[in-house]
Amino acid sequence: MKNLLLPLLHLTFFVIYNKKTLFFQRSTLNFLLPLPTIMQELSVLIPVYNSCCTCQVEQLWKLCKEAGIHFEIIIADDGSEDPSVNNPINALPHCRLIVRNENSGSATTRNFLAQKAQYEWLLFIDADVDIKHDDFIFRYLACAGEHEVVNGGIVVGGHHPHNLRWCYEKQAAPQHDASHRQAMSHREFRSTNFLIRREVMLRHPFDERFKASGYEDVFFGRTLSLAKVGICHIDNPVTMSSYEPNDRFMAKTERNLQTLHHFSKELKDYSGIIKWSRRLVPHALWRFVFRLLLPILRRQLCGNNPHLFLYHVYRVGYYMILKEA
Repeated sequence: MKNLLLPLLHLTFFVIYNKKTLFFQRSTLNFLLPLPTIMQELSVLIPVYNSCCTCQVEQLWKLCKEAGIHFEIIIADDGSEDPSVNNPINALPHCRLIVRNENSGSATTRNFLAQKAQYEWLLFIDADVDIKHDDFIFRYLACAGEHEVVNGGIVVGGHHPHNLRWCYEKQAAPQHDASHRQAMSHREFRSTNFLIRREVMLRHPFDERFKASGYEDVFFGRTLSLAKVGICHIDNPVTMSSYEPNDRFMAKTERNLQTLHHFSKELKDYSGIIKWSRRLVPHALWRFVFRLLLPILRRQLCGNNPHLFLYHVYRVGYYMILKEA
C-alpha cells in the first residue's frame, strides 16, 4: 500500500471539470492518470509569415507531451522572406515546417494546414502569441467532446501606451472574456486561438477570396452561423505581446477596411463600421469632411501619442470614402 500511495503524495495536478469530464495533468514524477477517450489525438496548426515561432512550438510540444496524447505540430510558412529561422522546429519529434514559396494569405494557409493534418481535432494558433497557461491543452481537452468549435480568446500583454495597436486591443479587452464572446458567439469568433473538428473545417473552410489580412475570421464565423455549427467560447487565452509600429498598423487598418468594403454585403451585420457609416447622413457632406480630415488624423495616429477616439473616426471616414468609389 505504501508503494502505491507514495507517488500520489508527490503528485501535482490540475483539475478541470466540465460537465462530468475530469482530467489530471502529468505530475513532476511523470505520472499521468489515463484520459477519457474524448480526444486522444490532436493536430496543432500554426500559420506563420515573417515571424519566428520556435519558442512557441517548443512550449506547445511540451504541453502536448504532458497531456499524454498523440499529436503533431505543423507550421506552414506563407512565403516569408527568411523561412529558415524556423528550421529548428524540424528537429522536434512529431513537428514539421512546410515552406510555401508564395504568399497566399492566412485563409488559404489555414485550409492548407487542415488538409495536411492527420488527426480528428485541429488546434489553430497564431505564430506571434504566447501561451498563457500551463494547462492550455487540458482546457481544450475538457471541451472537445461536446463542441465542434471552441474559441479560447486572447489577453493583452505588456504596457505600451504610445503604441496604437496596444491601445486599441487594451480598450477592447473587456470584450475578450468568454461570457461576452459567448453572447454573440459567431460574431465574436477570432482565429487567433481555436479548436475545431477536422471534418467541420474541411466541410466549411475559410473563404479563400480573402487574400489580404483582415475579416477572414469574421467571415468564417458567419459561415459557421449559416451552417448552424455552434461555437463554444471558453477562457483559455493566448497572450498578445507583439505590436507593430503605428505606421504599419495604420497601413494594415487601411488594407482591412478595403477588404471590408469588398465584402460589405456579406458582412453588413457583422461590422460596427458599416453600421456607423450608414448613420452619418447626408453621406456626401460627411465624405467631404473626411477627405479634409483624414490626412491630418493619419499623421496624428502615426505619431508617438495616438488618440484612440481619432482612430475610430478615421476608420469610419476611410470606409465611407471607399464606398463612394
